[in-house]
Amino acid sequence: MSEPELQRLSRVVETTAVHEDDVTEVVVEEWSVSGPPELRLTRRQSPDGPSRPPVLLVHGFAQNRFTWHTSRRSWATALARAGHDVWNLELRGHGRSRVDGQLGAEAFADYVEDVARVARALPDRAFMVGHSLGGAAIYGAATQLHGGPHAPRGVVGIGAVYSFGRGNPVLKAAGVLTHGLSTRVPGLSRVQVRSRLFGRALGRMYAMTDVLGYAAPVSGWWPGSIEPDLLAERLEEGFDWTSVRVWQEMARWAATGEFDYDDAWQKTDVPLLVVLGDKDHLLPPQDGRVAYERSGSSDRTLQLMSKWDHDVHWGHLDLVLGKRAPQHVWSLVQAWLDAR
Repeated sequence: MSEPELQRLSRVVETTAVHEDDVTEVVVEEWSVSGPPELRLTRRQSPDGPSRPPVLLVHGFAQNRFTWHTSRRSWATALARAGHDVWNLELRGHGRSRVDGQLGAEAFADYVEDVARVARALPDRAFMVGHSLGGAAIYGAATQLHGGPHAPRGVVGIGAVYSFGRGNPVLKAAGVLTHGLSTRVPGLSRVQVRSRLFGRALGRMYAMTDVLGYAAPVSGWWPGSIEPDLLAERLEEGFDWTSVRVWQEMARWAATGEFDYDDAWQKTDVPLLVVLGDKDHLLPPQDGRVAYERSGSSDRTLQLMSKWDHDVHWGHLDLVLGKRAPQHVWSLVQAWLDAR
């Protein structure tokens, strides 16, 4: 198998926000990685060039590059200003990686392969940071790359899936139901869903959905954690497409308690940081911590973000985009990266 190749498509210098009124100048480039399928990445770095190792960012289920970058709060830009060579990946079928009519993943393993292929193409070994299902993808990719020349320098799971549905009865029930239907509805796995329409609807119903966050079993953020206009931007721009087939696999994890890469993960010794939110309804702490417990890492850290220690309660999106994320989550991850 030939090595994947990187190709630069565009380059601009931008002045962009890191957090609210804090702005900085960064070089922003668009790159492709040869396939099939072709994948797209947005690269950010300081105008003086990177002084620290690459960081590969991977979004979650039905999302895209806007997980890590919005107009007024951008973790990707913060990492670039800190000196990292930042690569923001859009998985196949998402965002700019949905090219030439190409559909999304036919299996979760496709996402794992996307991450591993990009890691092999980058100019140096990278830290991998994944949110939600992107965390599961980097866990899987780490097992494939472990021990080789492209093994990750470290893996950071932010509200990252490993076990699914254990701590949320509604998601568990949905998973069991979907798993049961999977063998009874021919062709269901080939369906692609445009989740952007759902994101737009949520953004326009902010007042109601924000209040529901206190009790709703599938709320994506803790009420008041993100400014209304910024959350609306994130919901409209950051929701994308998804594959029913991938949801079916997640449903199987919920129904059976399995994770496809569990055996290999227990044998993978890579520095690991798992960051979880105390009020994350989509990935409750008892689900996310399984990655930490099952890891074969000799250097592993688990951090639960909570109101007791970190000022506020933390939901799923808050961990990346919340008002307090730069102060608490971004700084925690940066310190962890620096130490390695």
